[in-house]
Amino acid sequence: MSRHLLKKTLKYLTVGGLGTGSGYFLYKNDWEVSTIGVALWIVADYKIHLRGIKYESPEYEKVKSEIHSRSALRLRELCCSNGGGYIKVGQHVGSLEYLLPMEYVETMKVLHNQAPQTPVTELFKVLEEDLGQKVGHVEVQIDPEPLGAASLAQLLVHGVSFVFPGFQYKWLAEETKRNLPLELDFLHEGRNCERVQRLFKHFKFLKIPNIYWDLSSERVLTMEFCEGGKVDNREYMKQHKISVDEVSRDLGKLYSEMIFVHGYVHCDPHPGNVLVNKTAEGNTEIVLLDHGIYQSLTDEFRVNYCKLWTSLIKADMEGIKKYSTAMNAGDMYPLFACMLTARSWKAISSGIDKQQYTKSEDDEIKSNAADYLIQISEILNRVPRQLLLILKTNDVLRSIEYTLQTRASSTSFINMSRCCIRAVAMDSERKCNTWTGWLQIRLSTQWQLFKIDIYELFLWVQTSSVVRFMSRKIIP
Repeated sequence: MSRHLLKKTLKYLTVGGLGTGSGYFLYKNDWEVSTIGVALWIVADYKIHLRGIKYESPEYEKVKSEIHSRSALRLRELCCSNGGGYIKVGQHVGSLEYLLPMEYVETMKVLHNQAPQTPVTELFKVLEEDLGQKVGHVEVQIDPEPLGAASLAQLLVHGVSFVFPGFQYKWLAEETKRNLPLELDFLHEGRNCERVQRLFKHFKFLKIPNIYWDLSSERVLTMEFCEGGKVDNREYMKQHKISVDEVSRDLGKLYSEMIFVHGYVHCDPHPGNVLVNKTAEGNTEIVLLDHGIYQSLTDEFRVNYCKLWTSLIKADMEGIKKYSTAMNAGDMYPLFACMLTARSWKAISSGIDKQQYTKSEDDEIKSNAADYLIQISEILNRVPRQLLLILKTNDVLRSIEYTLQTRASSTSFINMSRCCIRAVAMDSERKCNTWTGWLQIRLSTQWQLFKIDIYELFLWVQTSSVVRFMSRKIIP
């Protein structure tokens, strides 16, 4: 196989390349023989059918697209047959529009809503065992056709009271707890929902389904049914007069606060789990579903991660090096910074909040994902385990921004900066033993936040319609 073809093949087999928890999930759960067989089959397909065809010729592009489609179908079949973590990886691939060929993305997107389903008779059996009565005697009607199916718990819709019951797979908690530091136990999902409702109640745009505890048990979780369109559905937003910029901004606010301030992160924000709608009052609402996968970050990790992002936004090279080293990236901190931001080193050095994302930069990133595959894998083995699912979460959020065409806007970096400043200040206050020190921290924090407010106002004035009108050249 030629070096160029090998690079191309590796890029399409690394599930995004720029660092996620997905590959690690499968690695820690042991790659099965079937997985290796499918990977070798895909490599052989590229090698055999592209041999002798001139690179970037029309025929080459046509054949390559056909192989992409075949390979994506094989991967999807593999994910469906193995289930569990494989489905999560497939859903992740279906979210990486900004990085992978569309043949892979479109094929895997199906798993967001149509994962393999458990026979409804088995689900009814669980309901009857846990609720202590026949399904027909429960006060609500149950539609045997699922509205959607998640990878780890199937969802059905109650036709009358509009609630979902989720059903736990027995192997789930044991397998996941052994391999990743997550709260991925279905028993905790209801509590996760309620905790998120408490932590983020100040976000008026956020909707978390209510839990019906009287219709729930250790294996059955019954939740409120919430309507809406998928967060990456621009057509739905257009029809319902929902601003894509507002949705992108609010989603960024939510996850910045989750990661940087509270350290309690919903780690499965693929488009099937995030809905948007218009409330009766005319406000835009983001609905967060599937609260089975949460990660709690340690204070030490969270504060270092805040300082690293602050350095990245400020283009502080010394800070980037210092806090990348704290994450065990060592001398590979430039590559690590590129993995975190999905931006080129040139853009990072110049200030990612000032450099517009371009097509050429996009091509450079995709190429580097293959060129630096070995180094990327080494970094992923070095960094704290807490970071792996944060990287996966970042990948999915970037893909949503890519689809909504709001990627890498200054607003997203402003929101991140605010959260980082607040988080570092809260940590400093906890460690402060004097009132004068506490007052100094408060004043410094307010000054930093004030400067961000001024900068945001400046950007708004720059882009306002009045300024654009006044700046136009008058044609005689």
